Amino acid sequence: METKPSSTSSRNSKKHQNATKAPKDEKSKSSTNSSSKSTSRQTATSHDCIDKKMSFKLLLVGGLCCGLLNMFHTSSMFENDRRFSHLSDLEREMTFRTEMGFYYWHYKILVESDTMLHGLTTLVQNNITEYPSVINSLHRFNVMPEVVIAALYRTFRSFTRWAQIDLEQCYKVSRGARLAAVWSCDGLGVPANFYVQCAWTMAGLTAALIFLSGALLSNSYIGGAVAALCFFFNHGEATRVMWTPPLRETFSFPFSLLINLLVTQTLRKPRAHYIQALCIAVSTYCYLVTWQFAQYTLLVTIMLVYFLHAVEMIRPLPMLLVLMGSLFGFANCLVSMFANKMLMTSHLAGCLLAIFLMYVVLENIFNWIPSPMNKSVQIVFIFLSTIAAKMELSNFLGMEEDSHVYNILRSKFSNYSDFHTKLYTCSSEFDFMPRSTALSLCNSYLMPLAFIVVGAVGSNFIATCFNNLKDSFKNKTDVLPNLWRAIDPGIVYNIAMLVVYCILASLIMRLKLFMTPQLCIIASLVASPKYFKMLQRKDLYYLTLAILLSVMTIPGYKNLMEQRATQGEYLNTDLEELLHFVQTETAPNSVFAGSMPTMANLMLSTGRPIVNHPHYETKEVRRRTKIVYSVFSRRPAETVYESLLKLKVNYLVLDYSQCYQKIKPGCGMVDLWDIEEPQNKNKPALCPKLYNESPAPFHRVFVNDGYAVLQVPSKFVQIPLPKTHKI
Repeated sequence: METKPSSTSSRNSKKHQNATKAPKDEKSKSSTNSSSKSTSRQTATSHDCIDKKMSFKLLLVGGLCCGLLNMFHTSSMFENDRRFSHLSDLEREMTFRTEMGFYYWHYKILVESDTMLHGLTTLVQNNITEYPSVINSLHRFNVMPEVVIAALYRTFRSFTRWAQIDLEQCYKVSRGARLAAVWSCDGLGVPANFYVQCAWTMAGLTAALIFLSGALLSNSYIGGAVAALCFFFNHGEATRVMWTPPLRETFSFPFSLLINLLVTQTLRKPRAHYIQALCIAVSTYCYLVTWQFAQYTLLVTIMLVYFLHAVEMIRPLPMLLVLMGSLFGFANCLVSMFANKMLMTSHLAGCLLAIFLMYVVLENIFNWIPSPMNKSVQIVFIFLSTIAAKMELSNFLGMEEDSHVYNILRSKFSNYSDFHTKLYTCSSEFDFMPRSTALSLCNSYLMPLAFIVVGAVGSNFIATCFNNLKDSFKNKTDVLPNLWRAIDPGIVYNIAMLVVYCILASLIMRLKLFMTPQLCIIASLVASPKYFKMLQRKDLYYLTLAILLSVMTIPGYKNLMEQRATQGEYLNTDLEELLHFVQTETAPNSVFAGSMPTMANLMLSTGRPIVNHPHYETKEVRRRTKIVYSVFSRRPAETVYESLLKLKVNYLVLDYSQCYQKIKPGCGMVDLWDIEEPQNKNKPALCPKLYNESPAPFHRVFVNDGYAVLQVPSKFVQIPLPKTHKI
């Protein structure tokens, strides 16, 4: 079964050679039709790169096996790390720190509401997340995954109740002599279990799509197996879903892979039919609606496709299919997110407008410029008009929501820093990719293999282009259409995406989740013998491939075993004491402020209103957070108190780690304020004083080893102090 794709690939190579010779015969027959016929031959040749004998059923079985294997792998690692099945409901919520807890809160609201409609109304008129403001969560945040999962859960529970199926098993879990025993329920009937099971399903879809992408790109089942093996061997560098299931990338990244797969197939074999554009539109919608970062990688995709069209590597049809699919997906996302302004004023919106304007109005005008200068002018125009359109849209709607993105990029290439930028870049996820990541990918042989493949494919393409160029000069035909004859645009697109992903990952470590899977997909081309002509004999080629995979298996197996060896049990008594105090000793309408991670957990587990949260993407939230974080500055207590009163805060929560610890040099909270307010450098920091004492006008009402709670009394109403409490 595995030898068929390779033999077909060799037959395709002969077709390519014949197609290269064909223009000479056509020239002798009719010089006037040589250009148009060579263009049609170019299309046919690029189409031949699709192996028509690959079985859809075998591809489906291979993808399903990879998906199920990754579901088991990620879910078991999560369970081994936290013993999630043995935790109480409160402890399960506590494991979802920072953004995870923030997003899970929306799911909890929808699941616990009397009806789905009532839950949606609560989210549309949300005054808990940014008190006292009323916001529309469906408009502001990418919480569509929580909406879909909640709808599935409610439907599932209704069915199990109707069928009288019991899917919960409850038991009491002892937590040692110091802590009280807790009740724990396990099974799909538990909302948290159902939620994480959906996350594991998306993880399975990721592995399945990596297999399919590798198989289709290399036209070989072996290529799909190579991509899947590389993914599992480098699992820790490719995903973090097993540690952070509720993050947006968990639900969004599979659609990124799907878009790249669909675009690759569209570039290779476009059809004048709505189905390809519809598939791209649906994938684009799912990608954009689930993650705010999706717009940037989709922007790169559209620009690359237009670049291939501009240099005449592809015909207008595949470019239009990708453009129209992306446009329809983008429009539907705007509708379902209530015209999200950040998306409306994005670079993606500007790019779609620019390309549409170029193709419909300006392309024929630019064609009057002599080639190849006109191609360069078109590409530069698209780039500049995208920026101009984005700026005009932002000015028209008065939006400054994504200003922090420019500042983060600016800090990467200069000494620029400000408070908000430092909050991002001091986090390891937004720092430069560490040397350890590159070493890990090299030690597993993934990066060297991918670079060898790129070199082999690149040298093959260069030689082909050189021969095509000689033929064009000899036959006096147009250079550009004939230059790309026998060049696979799908492979060019995927290599270009790899280059972009490597640049992004080197600047922002978090984005290695794009780079590593793409390295695996590119590595699948090692299963395409036509790019390794030095190994002409089939038996020698497969022997070399077997040796290569065997060598990769040694460090890959070691990486897997290290992951599987992770053992732990979640316990955070300090946070549990804090949440118990808030739940029992404060009023339900009390308003809280504090560090972003703690506020997410506090809102999730107690339902108390908060004034700041971890979704740090809007100007208003950044303003609020900076006011709250002034507690970590060197300002007087009275000044901070006045600022918190304006936000209508009743209680301030301090984290011991935020007050005293530094992630790395220059990244302590007080260090950030020293950059912002250098005139206060010689003054004492406020946070340690608040944590250890009770300076007026604040009143400390709770303290343990991890947290302290300060009451922010009103100037006009005397609020009785609640009792200090520990469990």
